[in-house]
Amino acid sequence: MNTFFHSSITALAAVLAFSLGSCKPTPRTGNHPKPTEEQAASRPDSSAPSGHSAADHLAAVNQAPASREVGLLYVDAVRQSFQILRPWEKDKPNRARAMGVYLGNGRVLTVDDVAKDATYVELSLPDETRRVPAKVLKRDEAMGLALLGVQHEKDADIFDTLKAHELGNALSLGSDATLHTLVNRIIPVQVPMVVESVDDGRSLPRLNMRVRGGTLPQDTSKGLPLLRDGRVAGLVMDRDSEDQTLSVLNAELLRRFLMEREGGTSVPVLGIHFAPLDDPTFRRYLKLPEDAGGLYVSDVLPLGAAEAAGLKKGDVVVSVDGVPIDSIGRCQHPIYGLIDANTMLRCLKPNGEKLCLGISREGKRSDISVELNRDAVEKGPVPEEKAGLPPRYILWGGLLFQPFSSTYRDTLSQRSNGLPIPFLQMKDRVKELIEQKRRDVVALTLIIPTSATLGYENLGFCIVEKVNGKPVQSFAQFADLLDTPTADGVVELSINRDPYTIYIDRRAAETSNDSLRRRAIPCLRRLGEHADN
Repeated sequence: MNTFFHSSITALAAVLAFSLGSCKPTPRTGNHPKPTEEQAASRPDSSAPSGHSAADHLAAVNQAPASREVGLLYVDAVRQSFQILRPWEKDKPNRARAMGVYLGNGRVLTVDDVAKDATYVELSLPDETRRVPAKVLKRDEAMGLALLGVQHEKDADIFDTLKAHELGNALSLGSDATLHTLVNRIIPVQVPMVVESVDDGRSLPRLNMRVRGGTLPQDTSKGLPLLRDGRVAGLVMDRDSEDQTLSVLNAELLRRFLMEREGGTSVPVLGIHFAPLDDPTFRRYLKLPEDAGGLYVSDVLPLGAAEAAGLKKGDVVVSVDGVPIDSIGRCQHPIYGLIDANTMLRCLKPNGEKLCLGISREGKRSDISVELNRDAVEKGPVPEEKAGLPPRYILWGGLLFQPFSSTYRDTLSQRSNGLPIPFLQMKDRVKELIEQKRRDVVALTLIIPTSATLGYENLGFCIVEKVNGKPVQSFAQFADLLDTPTADGVVELSINRDPYTIYIDRRAAETSNDSLRRRAIPCLRRLGEHADN
């Protein structure tokens, strides 16, 4: 071993002794020795690279003084999600790792990537001398955030050696903040960062931050905090290794998440589809001045906040809370500067508050107050599936029936690069379905060849309108109709594609059900959020 390596190791040991001085084993942590190589190998791996030379470690530490007290923990999770297109199956388990920042009162803020579909979550100290089971206190997929706590109260002492960080003020363009991270998973490092730009191409704006006069440490990962004056000013949501920038969610949105009720989200959906007004001829047609801006309302979704407030197709939204929209659809946000107006509509205020929209209708100006909510995606006949819950389905005689949710629609579209025509037609039927008071749209999504499905093997992908002549109003009611005996033992299903009516012999379906159970599909139906029948 050469002289340089000996001296580097000696220096590294000194740094470790200094930086972990406040985390010396106590009578409680002393019972948890550092894991062996075999134990470490069995634990979830980090998605960040871990190989560094001693010289790399020292160079990273020298970027800024190491903090004696850090509020950082590792969050490890085992995740396993249900397959939307084959809802009786789960994907293979996979492991995820992120960082979390301790906020005090037993709360750890991290990214939703590690909480979504998690079957097991664990918190560990930076030096991994202590690991404890964790639980998800709340999560918000729309915001990409999760709040964790310990699974057992007896493990709450894992926070004793950690500094609790309060939320600070929001960052804006040009603002400075300090990234707190760990090199080699253990050495605390502070990296000066600056807000370079705003990414407004998402549902919520994110800050693009760059290192001041240097490069990002190799182990920088999701869930790390940006601190200003000792308070959390942002959270790392993603990293661009090639561009050497971080995508950061601002403190004002972190605060909104912490104030949310469990199971909710503060990200509103107005229920409007917009079109730009960058064509001067189109503006003249709408009786707008030559220099006018705004967004053209191309569609208003039923049951949404916009419809409830009185917005109509053909309106032009010209301002948001008094802030004008320019001809290419941007407006001035008080924190993020000039951003896409569609993004501003979602991020300016949370659900439950009111937003004042200035509109132009047939050349006349007026103001409309919109109470923000998510009714457009939650109360319609094609809702989102509730995050983290197993999908509903009925596999009967080889026919797979599922609620036609936006989650299923989007998954199928991504996997097959488009939707079958019977499903594409659903977009134009939403108002009709609402008038019919349908709570669910039941889709026939797959046909497994059995004795009950002979002649229908290539059907699939259609909407079930009626069962034995009775209209389908909900998925639970559909199950009841399917189970209701008929005089001739035949079930008649009316669908929205050729041949428009199919007939299934109940006895053959029940025999096929027994065969399907023997073929490793023991659960043939799931009707509720947690119930398997």
